[in-house]
Amino acid sequence: MFFLLLLLLVFPTPASTDERWFDRHSEGWFWYERIPEPESVEGDHSMTPSPVLPAPLSTRWIRKNIGDYLDRAIDEPTKEHVSQYLYLDRLVKEKAERFARVGKQVIESDPMLDENVRRPISPAAAKISDDMVQYAREQVLRKIAKVAGVVFYYQGRCKLCQLQAQTLMALSQQYGFKLISFSTDGELISDLPDSRIDWKPPQALNIQAYPALFLMKPPDEIIQLRQGVSSYIDLHNRIVDSAHEAQWIGEQEYRSTLIIREVWNDSTTNPTDSVLNRLRNIIQ
Repeated sequence: MFFLLLLLLVFPTPASTDERWFDRHSEGWFWYERIPEPESVEGDHSMTPSPVLPAPLSTRWIRKNIGDYLDRAIDEPTKEHVSQYLYLDRLVKEKAERFARVGKQVIESDPMLDENVRRPISPAAAKISDDMVQYAREQVLRKIAKVAGVVFYYQGRCKLCQLQAQTLMALSQQYGFKLISFSTDGELISDLPDSRIDWKPPQALNIQAYPALFLMKPPDEIIQLRQGVSSYIDLHNRIVDSAHEAQWIGEQEYRSTLIIREVWNDSTTNPTDSVLNRLRNIIQ
């Protein structure tokens, strides 16, 4: 009996063994079991892609390394070190000269890039172009003067206001602008016709400095031109720009007043689509 109990303890019964094995279902079928991934060995970088190094003496290589050659030539100015840096510097200049030469050829053959199209380089042609622009600006200013006037707030004791009054009178006489002027300190400038006193200008104008100029289109459109003194030419430009922003003049009229021709936005050639397509091809 003793030996029988010993055998039962050492060798479990087959029934119980089979039951435990069946309870484990698919264990033992290798296509069901998940094989654990091998643990990565620390420091193993065999799967990391090696960085792409720039080609020797390429622009990228020079940009990355020329500073080191310069530092070494300065810190240790031997003939060898200085010569190495100067050779690299000469190479950079040669690359720049070749780039400039080809760039000039590309620009001169492409009107979308040529500055001569935006404004003539020849002095004689530039003079004719400027005269055309000046004539167009004068016509636009006369057109604006028919629908808008200039409102002038000043202080009679202000020397800059007195100077600005002379400029405004010349503008009014040249283009026919209606001039409406107000003194805020009770001192009238005698040269200004129909000048009035207004001790408290409307807060909506937000006047912080004198002279203060506004462009007004009846009945209730008013645009600030400038606070502070403005020259005669500056007034021309500000009036045209403000009228364009307020859509009192058309886009083509406005472009006729610009000294520099906006080639990429010129509606007569409509190059915008082709330019955008070229740029998209560049960044792809």
